[in-house]
Amino acid sequence: MKKIVLFSFAIIGLMSTFVSCKKTTNGDTQTGNGDSMYITLSRSTVELNNFDYVAITVKDKKGNDLTSGCSFLLNNSTAINSKYIPSALGSFSITARKSGYTSNSATLNVVSKSASPFTQKILLEDCTGAWCGYCPRVAFDLEEYKATHPNCISLAVHGGSGTDPMKFQYYSNFNAHFNIAGYPTAILNRRSEWSEDPAELDVALQGWAPLGLAISSSVNGSSVSGTVKVKFNVNTYKSMKVVIALVENGYVYPQTNYYSPQYGVTPYLYGGVSPVNDFVHNGILRRTSTDLFGDVIPVDYETKDNVYEVPFTMSLSGNTSGGTYNAIADNCAIIAFVVDGSTGLNNAGAYNVQYAAVGTTKNFD
Repeated sequence: MKKIVLFSFAIIGLMSTFVSCKKTTNGDTQTGNGDSMYITLSRSTVELNNFDYVAITVKDKKGNDLTSGCSFLLNNSTAINSKYIPSALGSFSITARKSGYTSNSATLNVVSKSASPFTQKILLEDCTGAWCGYCPRVAFDLEEYKATHPNCISLAVHGGSGTDPMKFQYYSNFNAHFNIAGYPTAILNRRSEWSEDPAELDVALQGWAPLGLAISSSVNGSSVSGTVKVKFNVNTYKSMKVVIALVENGYVYPQTNYYSPQYGVTPYLYGGVSPVNDFVHNGILRRTSTDLFGDVIPVDYETKDNVYEVPFTMSLSGNTSGGTYNAIADNCAIIAFVVDGSTGLNNAGAYNVQYAAVGTTKNFD
């Protein structure tokens, strides 16, 4: 009889163990279930501006983070990532799923974007050469447009096989990056070739600025030092890079001009003479303090009203692709811009640009 009692207790003990194990393996603490997977959002309201995002977090009732192993649904139908940038206005439910279980539902409200405190500026990079007879066409068009549109900022990347003392030292890298096949070619906002239609620039200037830039600098002997500041109007995790360039204006050097009677190309430009001996070259790209294609901005800084500062120092003299230059400080300026740091066909290009003469301060505007 004594043995039978002990055996019964053993059976009960084993059953208790099986029940306990079953409770653990059903996902209650390891994977979560409908009563223990809890979803939270980093914010309940997001602006529809193609930058602001909501971060989704899932935890179990013990506080264990389950986010990395979950899938997420918008309105129980559309799959989204744990960092979600909305694509439409409205109110949406977000749920998480894992191992066959579904979390509670969290509501996300997507509202219209507010007006940006920053002016949208655009960047044009003119691939040109003093030897290039067709290049005065783009230079002339840019001069005409910028005279009435000061928020269009341009620089000239001199290069090519002909004679030109202004050739940028790394023009071949620039050309390869943007697939430059011939001169002149102007790149709009580091995204696509400008069609040379002013209407295209008008549209770009109507964009919504996600950030603004400020520049301050001073001349110290043969170099210029300063700071570029980037202020954000969004909360985002998009990859971004900043470029800081030194350009020189007012450089007089003969420019070949096919738009003259001797070449028979109309309309005649710059008096219809070739070469244009007193041609004034502006915006000559001399050097950058950052990588030519930008230095990474840490994602942690990309929050609304936050300011990211980049100090710089650049010599006023340096190398061209085939010689040297000595820039005149009074003729120089700093151009700073922030670009999409991602790669591929959907690269968004430059987000905003700023220009300031060397030795001056240009605040956020």
